[in-house]
Amino acid sequence: MHETNRPTIFLLEEDNGARPCLSRNLRLFGFRLLVVADEQDAIEWLGGDTYIHADLLLIDLVGKLPEEALTVGRRLRTQAGYSSETPVVVMPETVAQDMEGTDESAGANDWICHYEDSDQLQRLLVRLLN
Repeated sequence: MHETNRPTIFLLEEDNGARPCLSRNLRLFGFRLLVVADEQDAIEWLGGDTYIHADLLLIDLVGKLPEEALTVGRRLRTQAGYSSETPVVVMPETVAQDMEGTDESAGANDWICHYEDSDQLQRLLVRLLN
């Protein structure tokens, strides 16, 4: 964890309506945030010459399947030079009713959060960052 003792989340949130609310909630939970609005911005930030520290990547891509978003998150993690231990969490745009409120392991430190409410997301993030 970074020396501030507050975990840093790199948030890629393409939904303009959800981004402000999600960012506010994550800050209220005590996380530091680096927020980008689209995949191209994320590539530019994480692929640049300056190292950008993040303890976790949180991804919400509009119109993409969870597996596609995981692929983007994994690629960003590699591009940034982060350890494979750095968690990638994907929040699908739509959630099947029977999956709502569940967290699904997608291998190693990769997760799909079938988001129901902010408490569920907070529990998953805290668990992954401790």
